Amino acid sequence: MTRRADAVNRAVLLLLGVLLVVVGTLGLAVGFGAFGSSRAASAVLPDEVRTFPDDHPWFWWAMAGVALLTALLALRWLVAQLRTHRVSKIDRTTDAREGYTTLHAGALTRAVEDEVAELLGVTGASARVHDQPRLGLALVVDITDTADIDGLRTQLEDDVVAHVREAVADPQLPVDIELRPDARRTPTRTVL
Repeated sequence: MTRRADAVNRAVLLLLGVLLVVVGTLGLAVGFGAFGSSRAASAVLPDEVRTFPDDHPWFWWAMAGVALLTALLALRWLVAQLRTHRVSKIDRTTDAREGYTTLHAGALTRAVEDEVAELLGVTGASARVHDQPRLGLALVVDITDTADIDGLRTQLEDDVVAHVREAVADPQLPVDIELRPDARRTPTRTVL
């Protein structure tokens, strides 16, 4: 999920939550007589509203349409939540007449993680291939407190990134590298 989708989800859910809390609080206040005992004892909806569906047979068809539209919008939202920008295969075909070349993203990320794990000062690594805004690699490297950050950064950029770009035959492949202290250590974070 993208940051934009996360922000939209938070905003919509916050507004919906606030609306439901306000309506629920007003309903409880009316029921307990905060606006007078006659209002607390009266029906929630006036007679004109309660008898409207009986007088207009099309009303229930309209409600069915609204319910269907709401269900479709909810399904679209759910599909958007489940969609990720991870890539499982990278197509490296240059000429279809000579055959197809496919690189599995899992093989690439495992190779990158293994190469990074062998570097001095690294306690672990995690890589993933994504396609937003274009094909790229995100690499998270867990380091020790005593790691030489400048030396490690140079090794990552000169060796690991070069190998990844060579493997996918794209010298401009964007590679995002995040260096972070081992989770069992201090919570300080450095992002390159």
